[in-house]
Amino acid sequence: MSRSWSLGVLLNAEYPAQELIRLGVLAEELGYRDFWYTDVRLLRECYIGLTSVALHTKRIRLGTGVTDPYSRHPAMTAASIATLDELGGGRALLGLGLGGAGFRELGIARTLPVAALREAIDVIRRLLRGEQVSTAGKVVSLTEGRLNFAPVRGEVPIYIATQGAGISRLAGAAADGVLIANTVSASALDFYLRQIAEGAAKAGRSPHDIDINLRWEVCICDDEAAAMQVMRHRLAARLVAGYPRWDFLEILGVSVPDAFREIAARKDPSLLDAAADALPMEVVDVSMLAGRPARIAARIAPLLRPEIGGMAIRPHACPGTGVDHVMRAFVREVVPLLRGDSTA
Repeated sequence: MSRSWSLGVLLNAEYPAQELIRLGVLAEELGYRDFWYTDVRLLRECYIGLTSVALHTKRIRLGTGVTDPYSRHPAMTAASIATLDELGGGRALLGLGLGGAGFRELGIARTLPVAALREAIDVIRRLLRGEQVSTAGKVVSLTEGRLNFAPVRGEVPIYIATQGAGISRLAGAAADGVLIANTVSASALDFYLRQIAEGAAKAGRSPHDIDINLRWEVCICDDEAAAMQVMRHRLAARLVAGYPRWDFLEILGVSVPDAFREIAARKDPSLLDAAADALPMEVVDVSMLAGRPARIAARIAPLLRPEIGGMAIRPHACPGTGVDHVMRAFVREVVPLLRGDSTA
């Protein structure tokens, strides 16, 4: 018996406006349920990008992928997501996480991450419900804050992106959904699902109340060596940017060699090619998806536990192709293999 999963696509804020709109329209045409758009400091502005897609689509849900509780005050986030929800006719999603690049440039320290996200969720939900909020949390403070307009929905779905134990438990306790990021390891997925279930139980919830999604960075290409190199380079860049916060590698059951660690510690963009060359493919394979559709489906299939309700991809293109090729191939070639369609 075939199964069905909701599908999402995540795009980084790197595309010119007209290209972003084109890809958003394509995502809706291909049947993706969710369109996630990164909120990265000093890249194109997240809510403007989501608004542009909202104006050219009718059904696809539109989410921050993800915004953070540090560079945007949660009260401002509540106002922004409520405005997007109004403009999109009730299609907004709020993706929350710890954020990536740009904090150093802005002089922002990401302190007490679990508390920050928990407090942000509380403030945002109360504001969306029309409450006046005064709070002095460990990270988030607000004095007599109230939205001066009525949101079209008092409950915009909140998703947490996670690669850590504490935030996974928080997702189980407080979020409507979760995006388990960059996990192509069955044992690591089991770990995250246990944390989500533990958090849900402590909050008196069932894990079935949470929309659990897997989210991967994906390159689909007939030239598997080229696809793997694209993802090797991408993971090297992400690890260098995040150095030395690599706790998720331990959860994935892998480690990087000293040669890679030494390059990453220098934080020198000109050394990125050398960093990629020093990164073992076994590290890439437990975090990223690369290759032909059949290979990718084979990597995903063992991860599709009964708890998993959806899959989201961040597409990367092989040289000479575009991310639209990856978006199409995932829907038309990978998903049918996972569902066991005889025509795939």
